[in-house]
Amino acid sequence: MADEEQLNLIKKGAEGWNAWREENPDCVPDLSGADLRGANLQKVNLKSANLQEAKLQFANFSGADLELVNLKKAKLQEVNLQRANLKGATLTGAGMLESNLQLADLSGADLAGAQFNEDVLLNQTNLKGANLSGATGLDLGQIQLALVDADTQLPDYLDEEVDDDFLLQF
Repeated sequence: MADEEQLNLIKKGAEGWNAWREENPDCVPDLSGADLRGANLQKVNLKSANLQEAKLQFANFSGADLELVNLKKAKLQEVNLQRANLKGATLTGAGMLESNLQLADLSGADLAGAQFNEDVLLNQTNLKGANLSGATGLDLGQIQLALVDADTQLPDYLDEEVDDDFLLQF
């Protein structure tokens, strides 16, 4: 369950939150299960935060630092994650329908079992070393717009369509 004090602080916006993070560098934020639907959190520092099962639909996290964040089973429908840092993030079972992940860094992220659809934007998204096994709703066209490498684990239904020559381009 989310820490009420932290939840109230982040609802006031990224500027105050980021100042608090600078003053409390050793604190690991707990916003698990939080309802932040529609929040404008551009450039927010949520590095290593727990946002498991959070409701984040329609939120704006463009340019945010979400490195190593726990977003397991979070609801991220129509979320703006453009240019966000999600290196090493856990997004297992997360709902990513219609989200904007353009230019986001998801290198080394765990997206196993995440739910996507044809409206998810992956243009120039860094998926190098990401685990997408068991993810649903992706198509080859989306993956071809993203940055992948030999360590990227694709869902079985896409793995068969992607040949080694495609992966060697990157």
